[in-house]
Amino acid sequence: MMLNNNDYRPDEAMRDVYMNTDILRRPISGIVSGYHDLPYILVAPSLEDGHRTSEVTGRISVSPKFILSASTLSETFGDVFEPDTFDSEIVGRVFSFTSPSGRNVKVESKNFTMRQHNEPPKDYAERVLDSLLSKEDTKTGLIFSPDLRYYPVSIDKFISEIIDREFRA
Repeated sequence: MMLNNNDYRPDEAMRDVYMNTDILRRPISGIVSGYHDLPYILVAPSLEDGHRTSEVTGRISVSPKFILSASTLSETFGDVFEPDTFDSEIVGRVFSFTSPSGRNVKVESKNFTMRQHNEPPKDYAERVLDSLLSKEDTKTGLIFSPDLRYYPVSIDKFISEIIDREFRA
């Protein structure tokens, strides 16, 4: 079920972001049965200065309900995420996940924040990973995105990998 770079074939930049997103930490617990919140921290080079870090945090609320409404199936990145925070090219891309059993998954974004940090992105990501490990946080995902303009594409990969893992089990 996992989405792959073919879903972004028409746009080289988005395909590259998808393929080069690094999921540094996956939550241990599942997100599919019932409504679940999936907290995440996304780290990317700052748009203004690639030696600084942009951090996006939030929670993805995932529901495995059967989704029958045509309008629900056609949600876009702009409907799920904060459209003012990413490149307008991806606002209209459909954001939907389907399990191998044919069930659709409803995705909502909550508790969105964006911060800037004065340290290199890879160093900051390592520090966040160390912090998650020391707190024994098993619920928060950590994502490294190569391009902040397309951060929803990186979150797309993150959710796809988790859902794929759960439906293979």
